[in-house]
Amino acid sequence: MLQKRSVVLAVAVFTVFLLAASAGVGKFRFPVAERLVAVVLTPFESALAKVSYQIRSSVRFVGDIATAYRDNQMLKVENEQLRQQILQLNEVLAENTRLKATLDYKKSMPQFDFVIASVIARDPGSWTSTVMIDRGSADGINKDMPVVTSRGLIGNVVQAFPHSAKVLLLTDGKSAVGSLVQRPESRVAGIVEGADAPSLAPRMVNLARDADVIKGDKIITSGLGGIYPKGLLIGEVTEVVNAEGGLLKYATLKPAADFDRLEEVQVLVRSREQLSPVPGQPAQPVPTGQVR
Repeated sequence: MLQKRSVVLAVAVFTVFLLAASAGVGKFRFPVAERLVAVVLTPFESALAKVSYQIRSSVRFVGDIATAYRDNQMLKVENEQLRQQILQLNEVLAENTRLKATLDYKKSMPQFDFVIASVIARDPGSWTSTVMIDRGSADGINKDMPVVTSRGLIGNVVQAFPHSAKVLLLTDGKSAVGSLVQRPESRVAGIVEGADAPSLAPRMVNLARDADVIKGDKIITSGLGGIYPKGLLIGEVTEVVNAEGGLLKYATLKPAADFDRLEEVQVLVRSREQLSPVPGQPAQPVPTGQVR
């Protein structure tokens, strides 16, 4: 026990001596003691420096990870904001393109007055039957007025409410439009009827077997029937088929309007086309729904 205390005391004295020698380096010169202190303390200083470096590196690494995570979260937020802005910009550009086409169509048809409307609903029972638009009798829209897009005819108003209206589409089986082959050499008249099934295309019917109707012919409204004025584009002939056991044939049409992408439409509320005048009376413009 006494020996252990002696050893501890000796180590303590030696340590105090080394510290005193180290503190007095600037005042007194003890070369041997300085070398001894350097030899004894250098391993401890080296180990302490390594530990300190590792601690600083770990703290810096953790800080870098936290900074990277924060930056990553900020970039995710910015990326989502940019994605939403791009979507909104694309939607605005698409709407501008559609509205420009609408305005160009109005300019190309100065004989008609239009009310622009948006499609707000479609018939859930049959995608090709009817649509609802956000304009109605308060906007001057009435039953039997034709409805078009910049590409062509889509149908007519069948019910008008104060602030909305129901439109029967050209593709519906109950639809029938007086039609005419636009080609100058033909000018064959017929009736365009909708299909009973959504998968079927409209047909131009009541054509004589020898009628001059060929694939690629443009079909327009004839102005007959009391609803549609003359000259509205209906579609293009894709096939001419001879009816079985008869003297007639029909033409299958590809509609000019895209019925799967109806967003904005135009209701033809007035036509300045003139009827053939009665002798002694001036010709008068007529509202749509009364055109013969």
